[in-house]
Amino acid sequence: MLYNLTLDIGNTWIKGAYFDQESKIVYDFRTKNINSKFYKEINQASYPIDRAIISNVRKIDTEEISIKANEVLTMNYELKYPFTSVYSSPETLGMDRVCAVAGAMEKFPNNPILVITAGTCLTYNFLNQSNQFLGGAISPGLSMRYRALSSFTGKLPLISHNKFESIIGMDTEECILSGVQFGLIHEVEGAINEYIAMYPDLKVLMTGGATVFFENRLKNKIFADQSLIFKGLNAIIKLNVK
Repeated sequence: MLYNLTLDIGNTWIKGAYFDQESKIVYDFRTKNINSKFYKEINQASYPIDRAIISNVRKIDTEEISIKANEVLTMNYELKYPFTSVYSSPETLGMDRVCAVAGAMEKFPNNPILVITAGTCLTYNFLNQSNQFLGGAISPGLSMRYRALSSFTGKLPLISHNKFESIIGMDTEECILSGVQFGLIHEVEGAINEYIAMYPDLKVLMTGGATVFFENRLKNKIFADQSLIFKGLNAIIKLNVK
């Protein structure tokens, strides 16, 4: 059996997943750099590769990545997508956003969808019921907010993330925890509510490393799926390589 390899090179992590011929993930991995561990993961004897596809938001030359496959694609705005994009600057659209939306379509076809990616940045990506990608929004992610408070002020410390339940911080560290966490939660809730007001049948999906932070803290129902980008990549490679 031959497999499809999907690679998601994000701002922090490099993640990969192997799909079988029934479009099911049989193995996945993550690493931070292109190194010996990475090449071991993408050239496993147990999973001979038919087709591979790479989404790359980092400044990594993907042409230098050696993959033993019959076909290797790198995500770009000229590939076929399973939806119509009316984004006004397609050449600047993050390919991870495209892949997340494509993956969401597999779960909720012909339905208005809001896909939130929670990583280094927080992105909101909207697809209407006619399968048109309109755009969305980009804002700082969880860790970026902590770093920004420290980097752009003279006295505020850089603190590590810890779950904080009180709206009232009793010292500077707690005030930062409260401001970052409750600010982010209310931002996401507010955005979801704005979309639902326009599209009552909206389905909301979330993916990315910070998804766990939002689980059980949002009042609106969301579908968390850490494999969403992989699923989108696999759908896109099937559209572009026969």
